[in-house]
Amino acid sequence: MVSKIWREWRFPVEFALLLALAFFLPLREAPKNLFWLAYVVVWVVNRVRSREWGGRWDGWDTLILLWLGSGYLAALFAGIRTPEGNEWGAVNDLVRYAVLLFCVRRAGYTLEQCAALLIVLLVSCVAGTLEGIWNWRVVHKRKWIELVSVGHVNHSAIYIVICLGAGAGMMVSIGQILRPAWRGLLAAAIFFLLASVFAGESRAAVLAALSLLAAIFVLGRTRIGAVFGALAFASVIGAAAVLGGTGSLERQIQNIEANNILSERDLIWNRALVAVRAAPWFGVGMDNFSRITDERLKSWLAEQQRTHVERDYARAPHGHSLYINTVTERGLVGLAVLLAILGAWAVALVHRRPDASSPLIQSTIWYAAFSAWFVTVVIGVVNTTMHHEHAMLAVTMLAMLIPALPAHPGRSAMPEAS
Repeated sequence: MVSKIWREWRFPVEFALLLALAFFLPLREAPKNLFWLAYVVVWVVNRVRSREWGGRWDGWDTLILLWLGSGYLAALFAGIRTPEGNEWGAVNDLVRYAVLLFCVRRAGYTLEQCAALLIVLLVSCVAGTLEGIWNWRVVHKRKWIELVSVGHVNHSAIYIVICLGAGAGMMVSIGQILRPAWRGLLAAAIFFLLASVFAGESRAAVLAALSLLAAIFVLGRTRIGAVFGALAFASVIGAAAVLGGTGSLERQIQNIEANNILSERDLIWNRALVAVRAAPWFGVGMDNFSRITDERLKSWLAEQQRTHVERDYARAPHGHSLYINTVTERGLVGLAVLLAILGAWAVALVHRRPDASSPLIQSTIWYAAFSAWFVTVVIGVVNTTMHHEHAMLAVTMLAMLIPALPAHPGRSAMPEAS
C-alpha cells in the first residue's frame, strides 16, 4: 500500500523531503534546516530535468521577489550598522520562507499530497506540544508550553493556533467522511491544541484561537461543525485546568491590576516610532530592533528636536507587532510589500473559496490557508508573526491554496504578468 502511494506521488523523493521538513519544523532546529536545504536542491534538480517550472511568471512571483528585495534593501540602507553584519544575515530567515512559498506553489503536487502534508504538519504540532507540556509540567525545563524548535511561548502559541485552525478545518470539511476512530483522533487533537493555547501565557493567541474556531464553524455551516464548536467552547476551560492552569487569563488580570494592559507594548512602540522617523524608507535593518539602544534613542530624539522621557520608552528584542516590527526594521517599503502579500492572500481566499461541488480536500486546504492568514493578521497586531517557523508553516499553507483551488470563473486571484 505504501509502495503504491509512493509511486503515485509527484516527485516522490522531493515530496518525502518536504514531509520530513514539515515534521521537524516545530521539533528540532538542525533537521529542519537540513531538510529545507535538501528539499530546495532536489526541487531545482527535478525542475531542470523535467523542464516543468509550474507555468509562466505571474503576480505572485513578483510579490515574492519584492518580498526578498525588501529584506536586502533594508540591509543595504540599514539605519543601524553592526560590525558582524547582522542585518545581512537576518535576511536568511526571509529567504527560507519566501523560497519555500515559491517552490511549493509551483511544485504541482496533487490534492492527496497536499492532504498528506497537512496531516504531517498537524501530527508534528501535536507531538511538539506534548513535548512542550512534558518539559513544562514534568521535568520543569521550561516555564511555559514551548515548541522546541519554535521557542518563546508567544511564538509557539502562534504556531499551535495555525495548526489548530487547520485541524478544525479538517473537521468541518472531511470530518463527515472519516471513520469514527479517525474522527475521534482528530477531535482529540483539536481539543488538546486548544487547551494548550488556553493554558499558555499568550492572551492574543487565546482570543485569536476562539475567534478563528468560531469563524471556521460559521463558514463550515455543517451540523458536525456546530456540534463540535459547542463542545469545544464548553470543554476548553476544563481541559486547560487539567493541563495545569489558565495562564493567559491570570496574566491579563495581573496586568489590569497593574494598569499595564498592553504589557508595555505601547512603550515599545513609542521606541519603534522614533526609529521609523530616523530611518523611514528602509528601516534599521532586519533583526536590528534590539539594537535600538538608549544612546541611539536619545540621539535620534535630539535630531528630531524632541525630549527624552525615560518612562515613555521600553526596550525589547522585537516590535511585538508584525506591522510595527516590519516598518521599523524594513521601513515603509518593507511594510508596503508585506501589506501587498497579506492583501493578495486575502483576495486569493475570497476568489478561491470552494463551493458545494468542490472536492472535500480542496475545502481542507482552503481552511488551512485561511487559518494561517487569520492568525498572521490578527495576532500580528500585538505579536511579531510571520517569521521563522510559523512563517514557514503559514506560507506552506498559502502555497497549497493557489494551485489546488482554481479561482471562480471570470476572476483571477492574482493577475499574470505580461
